[in-house]
Amino acid sequence: MQWQRLCAKAKVNNIQMLLGSREIKTVLDVGCGTGVVLSEMQRRNIGSEHIGIDVEASKEHVDPQARNLTLREYDGKTLPFRDNSFDLAYASHVVEHVLHPRMFLQEMSRVAKKVIYVEVPCETHIRRTHRSIQRSLDIGHINCHTPETFLVLLQTSGLEVMAFEIFDHSFEIYQFLCNSYIRAGVTMAVRRVPFTINRVLSSRLFTYHCGALCKRSDSSFI
Repeated sequence: MQWQRLCAKAKVNNIQMLLGSREIKTVLDVGCGTGVVLSEMQRRNIGSEHIGIDVEASKEHVDPQARNLTLREYDGKTLPFRDNSFDLAYASHVVEHVLHPRMFLQEMSRVAKKVIYVEVPCETHIRRTHRSIQRSLDIGHINCHTPETFLVLLQTSGLEVMAFEIFDHSFEIYQFLCNSYIRAGVTMAVRRVPFTINRVLSSRLFTYHCGALCKRSDSSFI
């Protein structure tokens, strides 16, 4: 559960950074799992109505302090909402699991009135091996991206990219993964040097996360 909460904080940091000052009231988390990210969105007052949906939505680990979160299950294909139902629809670390990602993104954009946020791990780089690919498959990652292929996916799904960023882990996540303050600092430093110089080129060496704030290409919202 600690891992989920650390990841939720990092994911919401990324969403918040690209959202900026945009006013958001209704929020949909597509692929919400246990709702821990949605709960963090609520805790930070990003939106006033929060709905999560997943093929296997579970309330088992939802923050007990969360208020009026709605978690629902669906068939993984058609979102059971009308067009333009939500100010923000987001999917954080979900697209890499989806069999038909363009259909998935088009369905998200259908129900989004203002903006869509999508984040994926960019796992395709020169250090990628058959063993690491298998590890990704073992956790359900059937799609692998670079920052460039992720952008192409968004653009060929009827989305206009308004803001795009490459993110690294927080120090708290490094510390959890390394189980050592010193090792976490060293690992973070090794990854942050190329990341600070050129984020796109650094993604050729390490796995980072790419987030994009989008709108439907026929939308005039800014």
